[in-house]
Amino acid sequence: MWFPAVGSYGIATRIHIATHVGLEVLREGGNVFDAAIATSAVLSLVIPHTGGLGGDGFILGQLSNGELVAYNGSGRAPRDFPADKFMEERPKRGGLTISVPGLVDLWIHIWEEYGSIDLKRLLQPAISLAENGFYPPRQLIAAVNRLWDELSQYESWRRTYGAVSKAQPLRQRRHAWVLRQIARKGWEGFYSGRVAEEIVEELGREGAHLSTQDLEEHRGEPMEPMKIEYNGYEVYELPPNTQGVTTLEILRFMDILELDNRQRDGEWWRLYFEAATHAYSDRDNYVGDPDHMSINPYTLLEERHVSSHISSFRLGGGDTTFFTLADRYGNRLGFIQSLFHPFGSGLVALEIPFQNRLIGFRPEPGYPNSPAPLKRPLHTLSILLYRGDNDLGIVGCAGGDLRPQIHTQVFSNIIDRGMDIGRAVMEPRAMLMSWGSERRIVSETEIGIGEERIPYPATYVGVVQVLRSRDGYIEVFADARGGGTAQAL
Repeated sequence: MWFPAVGSYGIATRIHIATHVGLEVLREGGNVFDAAIATSAVLSLVIPHTGGLGGDGFILGQLSNGELVAYNGSGRAPRDFPADKFMEERPKRGGLTISVPGLVDLWIHIWEEYGSIDLKRLLQPAISLAENGFYPPRQLIAAVNRLWDELSQYESWRRTYGAVSKAQPLRQRRHAWVLRQIARKGWEGFYSGRVAEEIVEELGREGAHLSTQDLEEHRGEPMEPMKIEYNGYEVYELPPNTQGVTTLEILRFMDILELDNRQRDGEWWRLYFEAATHAYSDRDNYVGDPDHMSINPYTLLEERHVSSHISSFRLGGGDTTFFTLADRYGNRLGFIQSLFHPFGSGLVALEIPFQNRLIGFRPEPGYPNSPAPLKRPLHTLSILLYRGDNDLGIVGCAGGDLRPQIHTQVFSNIIDRGMDIGRAVMEPRAMLMSWGSERRIVSETEIGIGEERIPYPATYVGVVQVLRSRDGYIEVFADARGGGTAQAL
């Protein structure tokens, strides 16, 4: 059995030390925003291949007064981004793939709006770990070993991670210096001054187009979550430029098809993957930077649009870290951060890996998500929040393109199948891996539609953290697939 942690407040993350740091902030009386900053900083250091100061972040949560809060912490392409060269070369790593990082801006926004503890206190655990050293967790060592052949071509990455060993503490004093600048100066400590200048200089040596002006002009923005009604619940996701609308569209298919979501037989999976195929196709054709979209994203959720897809039905991982937390004051929050692919671009500055988020662009002209300077690419990061009568839940995961499927399957396990959050997360999952002319399906269990079987449990189908709040208590659970931990008091 997979038992959630239960209490009046708590946290679930992908790694034990981050859970411990976040819980300590909550125990001291901090709120979810205080704890989120401390947790995010530690995760950025100890599992840097999954997210960090060189990447983006988003939040979605509910305040104690019932108000929803969401923030888009994603960056844009540099103003000197060579879109034609990008479309010609179609790089997966390297300087052409780096966008402005938005995570630190997200930290400062939530601290200025909601923080109750001094920023220096919140960043001190990460600063101490970076300066004094920490034993690299198995997730980091495995990522370095797996990606050595691909990323050792980048001198900055090789210098930073080439000697990582489970037997040797990893010290990152330059990373600590950056965190200390942020603790002292806030937003300016990262996006301007010496830190910004050194980031631009170091990345520029290996072909990045980022400038100090790009950093100084970056600002994230609050946003209004998208919503649908499903089985008596309000279900929320982040709007474009994220793929959150794809999650909601799959749920709309499930609703309109009137699937018996309690039974997962071959016919259920056949229809589910047909729905996912069409939802992903809509994402690829219509979704991108909202300033460049030609349709209202709610159009994709209209019954006539979904039904038009149903009439044509056929058929007879990226790396991220997500955590979720609740405080004693009634605030609940989901927080997600990423570099896109493990270690992002492969380029490192000040011991901080920088994201390759620009490969989220569709490398063809004429689409909302076509590449261009100062444009945000389609973002795979999203968070699901649902609420009903005295019942609120947050679902998030590492999963890249698979995130809409992971969210819908886990959410349906909770709401349609009545599972507790531990069982809902650990239930075997099946994923549509490609949705073009050749569709490929992998599954942790036999579903009977020609799937490729993979061992259970497999990180291949995502690493999920879930929070549920009802009847005056909270439950948190961390997916055993990723080695995470959940704690509550």
